Amino acid sequence: MTIRFPHLHAAIVQHPWAITPDRLQAIAEVVERRAEGIRLSASEIAALKGEREPNGVATLFSAATLDQVGVFGRGEGGSPAPVASVIAVISVFGIIAQHASEVDDISGPGGTSTERVMRSFRNALGDASVKAIVLRFNSPGGNVHGVQVLANEIFKARGQKPIIAQVDSLAASAAYWIASACDEIVVTPGGQVGSIGVYGLHRDVSKAAEAQGVKFTFVSAGKYKVEGNQYEPLTDEATQALQAQIDDYYRDFTTDVARGRGVKVSDVVGGFGEGRVEKDKVAVKLGMADRVATLDETLRRVASMKTASGPRADHDTILHATADATEPEAPVLPPVDVPSDPQVSGNALDASAPSATESDRDAFRRRRHAHRSRNG
Repeated sequence: MTIRFPHLHAAIVQHPWAITPDRLQAIAEVVERRAEGIRLSASEIAALKGEREPNGVATLFSAATLDQVGVFGRGEGGSPAPVASVIAVISVFGIIAQHASEVDDISGPGGTSTERVMRSFRNALGDASVKAIVLRFNSPGGNVHGVQVLANEIFKARGQKPIIAQVDSLAASAAYWIASACDEIVVTPGGQVGSIGVYGLHRDVSKAAEAQGVKFTFVSAGKYKVEGNQYEPLTDEATQALQAQIDDYYRDFTTDVARGRGVKVSDVVGGFGEGRVEKDKVAVKLGMADRVATLDETLRRVASMKTASGPRADHDTILHATADATEPEAPVLPPVDVPSDPQVSGNALDASAPSATESDRDAFRRRRHAHRSRNG
């Protein structure tokens, strides 16, 4: 493949990424087109990337009393449904980058910035009317910057409110890094999770430049300032430095996943796909996810959860108080008619939900932690 702007391509692909390789090449293509003066429209970028939905901003759903209205939103005749509380759904779609300007410029309306998700997450966490937070994923991953900070913030918030990762339908690489920090991971039927790995790419174009009669000479200060440039072969020393950086990010990635999933790092490195994505039921079997369910089913279940009054409750009990209940087929859930500002006005009334018995709770705990005891 001929690359007209090899320096731009190298600047993109050489940086450590936690993303599926095909998506990184698509990003490089968008940037190269822009360098040629071709500015793609938002819809064209979305079509190239395969994502069309905005994300990073919370959409609010009312947790209505199900036995009275049967669906979320409004009751018969358009009258407000009895609102138990609010569920905040934050979409994490498309390419992940740290700042909003990066995803808006490179990956179009389908991209996600960790700073935008962080802001929405904090607002939802601090809003007394929000009983639970659902992060909805459909992402191949992205840049490593900002991901660990967001994952740490989510993990530290555990116990304050149920925090659920709904994979609908892909949480790969950096997206899975973030999802693993949630209380539980739910995969929609046919969905995939994993791709736990980090990589960079060096492109040596020195022979191609030589064939065109072009020679590049760097004038620099600093021993390693131009190390790894694409106009000369990668030296052993540069290769080792790049590998060390990749290994460092990978260590952070696997350590955080192990922490979030409650397993050993060795279980993640050797048993969580080893860089591959895994499909729904296989992912649950491996301990990479907790259950298979659609977004509608997850929202119905979350709506019936009994929330805790204290800030650090027994979260396994809260999150799965109705885990063994038979869930009816869920309807499509319309957003509740509330202000777009995450700080919803008014006091939310908590709906009463049947509490689980101790045996139910114990049964869940045994299932939830079964994979943690595989290796002692």
